This record gives sequence, C-alpha cells and structure tokens, in this order.
Amino acid sequence: MAEAVLETPKPRPAKAAPRRKREGAGSRPSLGALPAIAILSAAGLVAIALGNNDAREAEGAGQVLFWAGLTTIYGPIAMRLLSTSASRAERLGLALLLGVATFLVKVLYSPTFYPPFDELATWRQTEELLRSGHLFASNPIAAGFPGFPGLETVTAAIAQLAGFNVFHSGVVVIGLARVGLVLALFLLLERVTGSARGAGIGVAIYACNPSFLYFDSQFGHESLALMLGAVALLVVVIRSESPQLSARAAAGLLGATILLAAGLAATHHMTSYAISAFLLIWAGLSAYAYRKGQIGRPERGPLLPALIMTGCAAFWFVFVGGGDTIAELGSVFTDAFDSVVRLIFGGSGPKTLFQGSSESNTAVARGLAFASVIPLLALIPVGLRVVWKSRNPLWQTLAAAAVLYPVTLGLRLTLSGTETSQRASEFVFVGLAFFAALVVGRLRMPSTRLRRALAGLAFAAVATTMFCGAFIVSELPATRQPGPYLVGGDARSVNAQSMAAARWSAEHLPRDSRVLTDRANGTLLGSYGELKPVLGQIHGISVTRVFFSETLDRVDREVIRDDEIEYVLVDRRLSRELPILGFYFEPAEPRAYERKGPIDEAALAKFRLAAGINRIYANGPIAIYATSALAEGQG
Repeated sequence: MAEAVLETPKPRPAKAAPRRKREGAGSRPSLGALPAIAILSAAGLVAIALGNNDAREAEGAGQVLFWAGLTTIYGPIAMRLLSTSASRAERLGLALLLGVATFLVKVLYSPTFYPPFDELATWRQTEELLRSGHLFASNPIAAGFPGFPGLETVTAAIAQLAGFNVFHSGVVVIGLARVGLVLALFLLLERVTGSARGAGIGVAIYACNPSFLYFDSQFGHESLALMLGAVALLVVVIRSESPQLSARAAAGLLGATILLAAGLAATHHMTSYAISAFLLIWAGLSAYAYRKGQIGRPERGPLLPALIMTGCAAFWFVFVGGGDTIAELGSVFTDAFDSVVRLIFGGSGPKTLFQGSSESNTAVARGLAFASVIPLLALIPVGLRVVWKSRNPLWQTLAAAAVLYPVTLGLRLTLSGTETSQRASEFVFVGLAFFAALVVGRLRMPSTRLRRALAGLAFAAVATTMFCGAFIVSELPATRQPGPYLVGGDARSVNAQSMAAARWSAEHLPRDSRVLTDRANGTLLGSYGELKPVLGQIHGISVTRVFFSETLDRVDREVIRDDEIEYVLVDRRLSRELPILGFYFEPAEPRAYERKGPIDEAALAKFRLAAGINRIYANGPIAIYATSALAEGQG
C-alpha cells in the first residue's frame, strides 16, 4: 500500500513569489464540491440549533445533535481542503465557509441577546458611547474596557447609520471580522508557503485553537483585533517579500500599516503587543541572517513596520490605555506567574488537565481533549526540521510562535494559568497553522482514487478530533450549550427572573447606583440595569464578606456604609449548588475554587430581618434591598 510521503522543500529565498496554479485567463473559477459542502454545513447548523433547543429544555438529544452538527460542518471541509484536486477558488471558499459557519455556531448559542460576561461589558460600553458620545466612559462591569474603544466605535457607527440596535450591529461587526480574519490568514499562509493547498490546511488547523469557536466569535475586543492583526501581518509580508512592488505601491502598503497599527492599538492591548513582538523578532532575525550572508540585503524589510506597530502600541499605552491594560491584564499574568511558582516549589498541586473547578468531563471527552494535542505536538519537530533547512527569517519567526504551544499547555496545569493559556492560543496557533501548511500541505497523496479517499478520511478524522477536542479544552460541559439555570455559570446563570430584576432596576433605581450582588446578576445589573456593581475590597476587607457571614454584623455594616453600597441583590439560588466557574462573586473571594459545599442559606436569608435594610423588590428567589436607612445610621 502506497504511503503518503513528505516532500522536503528546497530552501526558498525570502523574496520568492508564491506559486499559484493558474486556471486559465478568462475562465470561471471552479468551485468543485463547495456548493455541496455548503449544504452540509447548513444541515450541521440546523442540527446545532435543534440541539440547543433540546438543551434549553434539558432533553437528552441536545448533546448528540450538537456534536453531530459540529462534525458535519468541520469534517467535510477539512477533508476537501486536503485534496489535491480542489482549485484555489474552492479552497478559499471552503476556508471562508468554515469561518462563517463556526461563527454562526456561536450566534446560535444566544441568537437574541448577549449573555455575560465580556459581551455584556462591551454592550454597556457601546450603549454608553451612543448615549453620551464619550469614547472613554467608565465601565461598571470591566474596568479595562474604556481605554480601547475601537470595537465600540465601529459598532456604534453601524448602529447609527443602519438603524440597528447594539446586538444586531455587533453581530454584523464580528461576523465581518471573522470573514476578514480567515481571508487574511489564508492569503498570508499562501504567500508564505507558496501553496493554496497548504493555506487551506493551515486555516483548518487554526480553527482547532481552543478560542476559535466561542471566545473569538464573541462581541469582544479581541475578535475584531485578530482580524486587524492578521491583515497587518499580510500587508507587511506583501511589502517586505515582494521585490517587484513599485515605490508607489510600497508607500501605499506602508500607509495601510500605519492605519492598521493605530486601529489595532486602540482596539486591543494583547493583540497589539503580540503583533509588535512578532515583527520585532522577524526584523531581528532578518538582520542576523543578512550579517551571516544567508540572505541578501532586504529592499523593504520588516524593521520599519515593526517600529510603527511598536510605536503605536507604546503611545497608546503611555497616553491612553496603560491604566486599563494594567487593570485587566495585571492580575491575569501575576496570578499565572504565582501559580507556576507555587506548582514548581510545592506550594500547590497540579490542576487536572481539561477539567473545571466543579464539573468533570466524561472519560470520552477527556480522551478527545488529550488526543487533540498529540498531532500538534508531533507536528512541531517535523516543522522545525523543515524551517531549519530553509534559513528563512519569516519562517523562523512563525516557528518561534509554534514552539510556544507546549508552554501554553504547561500553564493549564495551574488553575490561574488556564486563562493565560487560553488567551495565548489565538497567537500560538498562527505558527501551528504555518507548520501544518508547510508539512501537511506538501504531503504527496497516494496515486489511486481509493487510497486518496482513505487518506482524506484519515486526515478529516484526525483534524475533527483536534477541533472537537479543542472545544472541550476551552468550555466546561455546562457552558458548551444553553440550558436551564445553573449557579455561577455566566450565560447559564441568566433566566427570565434575572432579566426581570435588571429591567426593573433600570426603570426604578437611579442610574449608576452602587449595587452588591453575585457575578451573573451583577453583569446584568451593570448592563441592562444601568447600575454599578461593586467588587473588590474596602479597608482591606472583601466586600463579598457581606454575603458569607451568618449575620449582618458590625463589620458588614461598615463595609456597606464605607463603600457607599446603595443596594444589595440577593439570589437565594446561590445556596443550592456550587458555582460552575468556581466562584460566586469574583475569583478573589474567600475560598474561591476550593469550596466543598454551597453558600449557607442562612447567610442569604439574614437580609430579610436585618435592621436598616429594606426590601424593595422581590421576584421568586431574587430580592433587592435598599441600604439608605443603614447609611443614615439606622440599625
């Protein structure tokens, strides 16, 4: 039986133009199997919609339909992208179909409104921009959002021009951003490797990053910034790797780089820093290769774009968004570093991989999660061998991104490092997609039709395992689909009673009043309710103490008065079960991630009879209490 053979590419000079298969001047591009696969993707989306409806009603068929829909969307696309017979136009169409279909999977989770947390924080920021006209208004849900108004500006503009509400405008913006990301990534990989087949395979592997399906499709800053960053890289590569460009065209691309760098700096901190670091490393490796005589003098190297990108990011940090960046990322990285140190020196044990704080995946799900990383780990040494022979600085920089993948997996051994690993996956997988395009894209397929079909099925099976396993890695079982109410489950903690309390607050309570409540209700009150949720500490005491103490004692009353808390929303459902995400209010609350039982019911019931606390709203398990009498010294 003939085996697939890896063709080791000859070293290419950095300025080599991509090899593209011409389909004939004036001929219509062949779409091949694209229409049929598009119908399959539509059927997959219907299955997911039906599965989500069943999940909302807690019916058993929900999961089966959901996973069947995912595999129906991804598997046929991956299989066709591996084939040698597909035209460039078909491959590009399949890559775009994959991007759009997976984005619609996220839309089908909540097709009428944004669930917590990040999306509602962005929604509140956009609504505030439309209401006040101020770009940098404070955000009561997420302190790090006001300094990066790029997404909110674009969304507000579409809302005003088209007459859409913020939700529909956000769907349009993020949908277009997903299309732009996939298109830019395909063109980038095609130009770098010289292969449309490799580019399609690379996009299929990039879709296997844990953040692709949900996190990078949400109404959040990074979803737009990834598209801007990918387009910026493409523009820089075209300018630097195309010696035939005229001076005028090169100047136009440099101008586009400046606009993209400015837009990226104003949209998302981490993406801006990652692209800056990539360009700086590429520029450094290019300078080293030139001094060693490995490449000729670059006519238009990456150094100037790197300085532009870094300069824009630094300017925005110093003069606009530095405080917001530190507020949002500071604790993420410091907590991850602290977790790693404690793990190394025995301060804490390792976290079980691919497990949540209060939920367990099935043995099959854990097996898929582990299986999803093995092909990627195996791909790295093969890709490094090919890159080492090429002496291409751009290839080397992409390889440097890929080799960070095992590091990000190591961070998942720590509880606090999981978020850092998740945030890094979008960038690390650009390098892994390049390795896939370089290695898998140059595999010589078997000569007979049957063996080619079997090879395609094998690749589709492996890739689909990676895709589904990555989704298991990124999402807990409770958050993969909508469903009945769960405590501490973000989107799963939103139901009609929670929404009713938020709507009532917007109508009857003063705007921006300070309210103390759990995370899910606080997100709703901070967005739809137009209030200001309170978290953190006052005089070194966590404000969440008010909920955990058995009686409303002197310390609790001082916390309420000194932190100027005007209202307290109590949701008695918190006493029913442990929080899905490991905490009720915030990650810094006492015994977060370590609780063995739910919050004491008596601790939540104490507000009903406490002096100086007056109930002003009740709806089932939810009650809102006013603290004005307590602030005036009564009780």
